[in-house]
Amino acid sequence: MDDSDAGTPESVLEAHIVTASARASTGKGAARKSRASGHTPGVLYRAGEEARPLNFNVAELAGIYRKTADPNTLLTVKLDGVDRLCLIREIQRHPVSRVVEHIDFYEVSPEYVVQVDVAVNPVGRAAGTRAGGLLRVIKRTLSVKAPAGSIPRLLDVDVTNLEVGQFIRASDVVAPAGVTVIFKRDFNVLTVEGKRSERGEAPAAGAAPAAAGAKAAAPAAKAPAKPAAKK
Repeated sequence: MDDSDAGTPESVLEAHIVTASARASTGKGAARKSRASGHTPGVLYRAGEEARPLNFNVAELAGIYRKTADPNTLLTVKLDGVDRLCLIREIQRHPVSRVVEHIDFYEVSPEYVVQVDVAVNPVGRAAGTRAGGLLRVIKRTLSVKAPAGSIPRLLDVDVTNLEVGQFIRASDVVAPAGVTVIFKRDFNVLTVEGKRSERGEAPAAGAAPAAAGAKAAAPAAKAPAKPAAKK
């Protein structure tokens, strides 16, 4: 992986954008009115400031949560012409439809460290594939800690030198500067498996292995039935 690409806009995760407007009143009655008018009620929290009751765009929230239910989802809340980088603090959903009924955001700075899952991206052609091997991704995402403003979009893993039967483990993954891969016990992330014949595929059901060069044996001829003895 080329470290010079770390931190560029193309390599950093983009925050989902949500539009918000101020909500004058709070309480269950005010929340019901917001939902009746086609909005999702919520609250924006920020350290050292009072909580701000807000209305959010229902369609934008629905689009985000069709893609992800991750509580660490990063969002840019557009409020009064200002973009605020936020994490989800709490979500309340309808018990049957699972529609988001209320949502609380917590504003963070780009330097605030969060834990998220990032997709593994193999880079290069593995040496073992030139010998007929097959690259296999064992773990498609890895948990990382990163500043909220620098979450990598993908974790690039160089597989160029990976031979048949070798593995790349979580501890081998080189993350961008400021990003740490998290694991309690080390585990395999990628490998190159051998050819199908080398992986010992089982014969088809009911088939018996034949000796090399041997011809199929003809079925044994049945002896003619003896005539019944006369009494």
